[in-house]
Amino acid sequence: MNVIEESARRIPVVAEPDVLVVGGGPAGIGAAVAAARNGAKVLLLERYGFVGGNLTVAMVNPMFTFHDVNGNQVIRGVAGELVELLVKKTASPGHVTDLTFDNASMSPFDPEGMKLVLFELLKEAGVELMLHTTFAEAYAENGRIVSVIVESKSGRQAIRAKTVIDCSADADVAARIGAPFVKGRETDGAMQPVTLFYRVAGVDIGRLKAWMKENRDLLKDSPGDEEIDAQSALAFLGMKEIIQAAVERGEYPKDAAPRILMYELPRDGQFAVNCTRLQGIDGTNVFDLTRAEIETRQQAWAVTEFMKRNIGGFEDAYVLDTGVQVGVRETRHIVGDYTMTEEDVLSSRAFEDGIACGTFAIDIHPPEGEQQVFTGSGKAVYEIPYRSLLPQGIDNLLVAGRCISATHNAFGSVRVMATAMGIGQGAGTAAALAVSREIGMREVPPADIRRLLIEQGQYLLQAEGVEERIDGGLRLTKGDGSGSTASHHNPFGKNGS
Repeated sequence: MNVIEESARRIPVVAEPDVLVVGGGPAGIGAAVAAARNGAKVLLLERYGFVGGNLTVAMVNPMFTFHDVNGNQVIRGVAGELVELLVKKTASPGHVTDLTFDNASMSPFDPEGMKLVLFELLKEAGVELMLHTTFAEAYAENGRIVSVIVESKSGRQAIRAKTVIDCSADADVAARIGAPFVKGRETDGAMQPVTLFYRVAGVDIGRLKAWMKENRDLLKDSPGDEEIDAQSALAFLGMKEIIQAAVERGEYPKDAAPRILMYELPRDGQFAVNCTRLQGIDGTNVFDLTRAEIETRQQAWAVTEFMKRNIGGFEDAYVLDTGVQVGVRETRHIVGDYTMTEEDVLSSRAFEDGIACGTFAIDIHPPEGEQQVFTGSGKAVYEIPYRSLLPQGIDNLLVAGRCISATHNAFGSVRVMATAMGIGQGAGTAAALAVSREIGMREVPPADIRRLLIEQGQYLLQAEGVEERIDGGLRLTKGDGSGSTASHHNPFGKNGS
């Protein structure tokens, strides 16, 4: 290999926090706020000029899903507070019903309002921020991280923290120090495709609803007039056959998702569009990411032109903006002290060391082919065990978010933003306890983590003092719908349907 030698240099130590959180996405927000509220001195690193990760940088919308099929809110805590703050800012309608993937609830939001509210949430908790700062390297000795190296306009700098929480989404810190990890599917390493979310504006909602009623058979489960009119935030899924014909005519990008999926946002005439898709991308490879950024933006414009020609109410629609970066669903998973499985998800498994709940479906965008796996949300409510946050071989590092220890199938449920924020809150709570007691991460009693989480508003299974919080308007009244118009199927159900 053609290489160069870099000279040794002295790097200034600029911070010595109790807890260093690397990455300001949903998991990082949950981790930083929880650690600070529990008495730790917290520093949060973020490479962009704002926080939020997939909530803001990749513009993924809406948040899924806070409720089970009975309308019981099973993700609360910091994530629940966030939605309440967004509602107060008129930046979200709150938790609303969903016409797409049999979810009891979805939580759409305005991404600009999200940026503001997240800053306020971090400031209230006392979290110190370093924006425009990129993680570069980490060094470990005797099973402990001793320093983290960052790069910014201020140059190369070092941070010494008692505890580090890797919320980079790609397990960057864990990988740099040599902690074991896997990528993607167990059989071949294939990873879910990337998607560039974007916003369209100028949609006539009245005309769109009328078109949906006239063309209901093109939509998932052929929703009735009352069901369409009842949506306080419209969700749209379907048109598979129309798109297949358009691809053959060269009027729809062949690599994009073979269905239209979009969600109404709090601002008049705006929708978040989830239609671009590119397979075969490694989100840890800069050349793959570069290609993805270019091709998915081309897809976004082509998809929008298709919608303008084929969906009523979109005649005057236009691309408002695209995500700052493409959304990456899957890269590294650490090998932790416990690896979550699909059976853990599907059987609603509770753990003695459970630190957060999830209830989203196993949702796997295909590494190849077209059919999307989707089990249906809310039927199973499961816990994420603390052991899945502990990378093997290192004692003062936790990993939170989509890179925890989980199989490819289990990850299909764990990866969503509301769940990631809950996992982050569990990690931050554990880190604060470890720092205050001067013990390693594996010495923190899970019962103490759970007790603090419950006291601070989180929901956990089989826990005393936790009451159900049921919203009758969010009870899921329909059964499993057909995926025929949406190009998805459920291989985990009876007869694989």
